[in-house]
Amino acid sequence: MLPSLRMKRWLVVLILCMASFAAARPNTGVEAAKVLDQFFQGTMALNAAVNRVQFLGEERYVASELVLAVRRVNPKMRAQVLEFLVSLAVRDGEVERVFLRALGSDDVGEVMTAARGLGRIKSNDGVKPLIALLANPVLGPRREAARALGEIGKPAAAAPLLKAAKSETDFDLKLLMITAAGRSGDKKQIPAFEALLKDDSESTRLASAQALCLLGAPKCAQFAARLLASADKNERFQAVMLFEGASAKISSATLTPLLQDPSDKLRARAARILVQGGDAKGLEWLVIESAKAKGEMRLIYEDELEKLRITDEQRQAILKKAGLQ
Repeated sequence: MLPSLRMKRWLVVLILCMASFAAARPNTGVEAAKVLDQFFQGTMALNAAVNRVQFLGEERYVASELVLAVRRVNPKMRAQVLEFLVSLAVRDGEVERVFLRALGSDDVGEVMTAARGLGRIKSNDGVKPLIALLANPVLGPRREAARALGEIGKPAAAAPLLKAAKSETDFDLKLLMITAAGRSGDKKQIPAFEALLKDDSESTRLASAQALCLLGAPKCAQFAARLLASADKNERFQAVMLFEGASAKISSATLTPLLQDPSDKLRARAARILVQGGDAKGLEWLVIESAKAKGEMRLIYEDELEKLRITDEQRQAILKKAGLQ
């Protein structure tokens, strides 16, 4: 039997098995099985399938089916399955093992996808192989490894990231490595970041300052204060962006007063960063300010709210509480 025919028969068996399993599941499970059916048949695009599964709340069931499929499908479909798993971001041992195996693939695209997946699920076991990937001769895997290590946030990655940054030839990736090292949470690297504040490159200084902000180092606030004192609106906006990814506990002292700033763009960005850092009140502030804003100004607040993926129910509850609905 030709491999292509064998593959087609396996897909038919997989689809029949999913249909049989779904028959015993609640309605959402039945719908999720249909989504998988359409995905494997090529009648539903990846993004549409991901959105539907997330809407149904069946991420874990679908991830388990994709884990079974990943070894049996052809390379083109395997790439799609891996992307599907990355988008679902299910923290599961089997999913993690799929990504770890794919990290050793000869296919550069699969390696990059696997690195993204390990970052999304914050894989502890992925730290060592991702550190090793920082030395990969191809830019893409190095970039995704650095980004993933930043997402995972383990102190063990900080020194290797800073070491890799020193020899990195791609400037944008060098900056990414510096901020990823800051996300690792290793406060022993604070002196190294402080030294980089004297670098000739303004971008390097900003990346180092952001790393210090992520670590809650005192020099972060000092650096931000100098930028906020500038008459240049771009520099003031840079000061706000230093706290991207930092906890509200760290950023609150600097960002909360900026909610009274004359600049709508600066105020909205400061609020969104506070919310992502854990400040629930910032979300209420953003929703109310958006409701009050007129014309194009409202788009500024809506852009930030979109990043927070607020639901209509959340928005309505906040507006009702504020007496605006």
